[in-house]
Amino acid sequence: MNNDFKNELNKIYKLTGIKLRIENEDEIDLTDLKKLSTAYKEKYSSANLLLNILSGFYPYKEQVNAIKALGIKPETKMRLYLIYVPTKVDDSIAKIITSLYPGKSSEYLCITDSTHICFLYLGEDNIAPPLIDVIETEGMTGAYIAYSDMFTDLSLLTKEYSELSQALTISRIFYSDKKIIGPGDLGSGELIYNIPKSVCEKFLKNHIGEAIDDDTMQLVNTFIRHNMSIAETARYMHMHRNTLVYRIEQIEKKYGIDIKTFQGANIFNTAILITNFLKVKNDE
Repeated sequence: MNNDFKNELNKIYKLTGIKLRIENEDEIDLTDLKKLSTAYKEKYSSANLLLNILSGFYPYKEQVNAIKALGIKPETKMRLYLIYVPTKVDDSIAKIITSLYPGKSSEYLCITDSTHICFLYLGEDNIAPPLIDVIETEGMTGAYIAYSDMFTDLSLLTKEYSELSQALTISRIFYSDKKIIGPGDLGSGELIYNIPKSVCEKFLKNHIGEAIDDDTMQLVNTFIRHNMSIAETARYMHMHRNTLVYRIEQIEKKYGIDIKTFQGANIFNTAILITNFLKVKNDE
């Protein structure tokens, strides 16, 4: 038998454990054998296995086998990272990540759709900050990352992926300025996201009465972010203290809420979050 055929059959045997025989070389194309081994490699690569596990593609028994096929030792500590790139995810983003974490770690990385890439990092460290830095500097694109708590049970992968997907969605609605979203970072946004639309609309009607304009949203958000300090807010907004006090008084007159009090600020902050949520819901 031709050596090229022998070598290709040996590759297939090493990959699959299946021994193939060729009776007549004239009836077989060497290119087809090479395609067979390449297709098998792609199907059972760590990236493809991970993608199918995350998406819940496999039935239960196949899921268990796929997890074993990843070759990750039991009790290995790991975190799952889901990266959102608004422009587009391509192989260049994947290469940037694998260059930062070469070796075994780089095997557990898959593109889940045109704007998301998932990375299963074997280790205890939170690598979100260096990940986003290298993607934005070398990839020259904006990015957002949601990451999981540390875990050791690979059967949790599908659940962790689903939660990270929702975390990125919630963050884009309520905290668009946040680049990194960790466990427990979603605050009241997570609660509002799961409240029926009709309940949200009723809250706004009872407490606000009318739509909140963008300038008011910006002022109130800044005021709350600076611990309801007139001086700090005025300094940050490059505004005279008296002008800020006047605008806060106008907000109280217009909406009937004193944002200088903890209760008033809390109600208004919730109303802003709900307003942003309803804008997205109404656009769907």
